[in-house]
Amino acid sequence: MGEIKVYRRNATIWLASLLLCAFVLETSALTAQKRPADINYNSGSKRQKTNDNRIMDPAFANAGKQAGLEIWRVEDFKPVAYPKNDYGKFYTGDSYIVLFTKINKNNQKSWDIHFWLGTETSQDEAGAAAILTVQLDELLGGDPVEYREVQEHESQLFLSHFKNGVRYIAGGVQSGFTHVDRNAFEKRLFQVKGSRNIRVKQVNPSISSMNRGDCFILDVGKDIYVFVGKKSRNVEKLKAIGAASQIRDQDHAGKGKITIVDEYSPMSDFENFFKALGEGSQQLIPDETVGGDDQTFETNEANIVTLYKVSDASGKLQVTPVGQKPLMQAYLDTNDCFILDTVDANIFVWVGKKCNDKERREAMSKAENYMTSKKYPKWTNIQRLVEGTETTAFTQYFKTWRGANERRDRIVRSVSTDADWEPRLFHAEIRTTGGKFRIEEVHHFDQKDLNEDDVMLLDNGLELYVWIGNSASPEEKEKSETLSETFIKSLGRDNVKTITVSQGNEPEEFKNVFPAWDADVWNNVPNYRDLVKN
Repeated sequence: MGEIKVYRRNATIWLASLLLCAFVLETSALTAQKRPADINYNSGSKRQKTNDNRIMDPAFANAGKQAGLEIWRVEDFKPVAYPKNDYGKFYTGDSYIVLFTKINKNNQKSWDIHFWLGTETSQDEAGAAAILTVQLDELLGGDPVEYREVQEHESQLFLSHFKNGVRYIAGGVQSGFTHVDRNAFEKRLFQVKGSRNIRVKQVNPSISSMNRGDCFILDVGKDIYVFVGKKSRNVEKLKAIGAASQIRDQDHAGKGKITIVDEYSPMSDFENFFKALGEGSQQLIPDETVGGDDQTFETNEANIVTLYKVSDASGKLQVTPVGQKPLMQAYLDTNDCFILDTVDANIFVWVGKKCNDKERREAMSKAENYMTSKKYPKWTNIQRLVEGTETTAFTQYFKTWRGANERRDRIVRSVSTDADWEPRLFHAEIRTTGGKFRIEEVHHFDQKDLNEDDVMLLDNGLELYVWIGNSASPEEKEKSETLSETFIKSLGRDNVKTITVSQGNEPEEFKNVFPAWDADVWNNVPNYRDLVKN
């Protein structure tokens, strides 16, 4: 039986130490600098106050009012609006705050706040990002879900905000490297990792940085090459081309020729590519195993999903287990703070409505201390949820869940009449090593996320649809039943009906889950070969 790994590669750094650095340290080598708590806001601008009279930066004045994405980069401990044309491009020496605003059909708003930390960002900037995230959260009423993201280990939700992927660029504000000189054509090689949600990482421009399993983008200014690995899937190829187009638009003002180098290309294209790279040949490209697998953290199967009550009244963090999966909603107390350890590199912090402001602000640092005590990776994802704003990703671990305005537990009601149920779409594939299943959630999905060469799982509560694309591999088709059984078992829910759906034969109940449905969509989706020709 396959093993489910809900594919979330998320990240963290030592937030507790960052907050202490920001709030407590009175003497250090940085005393001459402005710390996040000492920022001077008296610049003549009218600044908004939070509920506890702390000053709110004017950069957040209109934050969260319109649906969509907003990004700020932390510069000199202050949030500075990031140019929309650069969305998706992150400097490794910087910290960012990313806000995504959703407005439902009833005109109700909800928010996700991510603070992103580059691997080379300073502790001061990282601490400022954490503090500014709390300020933005309070400005929006304390209801947003907070996420901490670290370069190369971002959550799938974060990555889903950027359809052409996220791209890492060396440098940052402190180094004085804030933009690309479009006239200085520096040779740059990027590795494209992932399929649905991609990361575009700058690597050393050398043949040793490449492998046969991934796609690579070589940017030499007027010429941009997309080198397609033999083992890459069609969706990965399309994503790589999209990323190359974004590099051209963001870094070269839309100028430059993009050349696709793949198995169908003439030998001259390969020669031009390796000439631009400065070395190498097809035969010298390392095997695909060199590129590594996207799943970098394997959990111990003996571990069990557990809910803990958190307290630090004694001055020392204490976590008391209150239940294991399947969990009951009654375990949660509105007066307390809880940690849900999913043992898959994902930790939730649930904050009751009657917790005080101090407990709300310190929720993430408590989770970080817990993570440290468990010796989890530093990039383990931590999400903070306030009572009443729970996501389906959180409630899925509970046997039953009742929303604030529900009379009966929604999990036992007919899903077709449950307006509060949030369907979830997952991309499923069999890993090349070990034959294990890998599951990756697709956020903000629409019909175009149903790719012809994939197997998808649509979790609609009491029904699990297994959608099989016409070009899915024979092995994926053969093991789709085992895949669905394993997935249902991982959810811990009873009475889930499995419905297999083939591409082009979707029932109305399936179609209605999507924002819109077009019977001809697969005829209009760009074909890889046609895209290369154009």
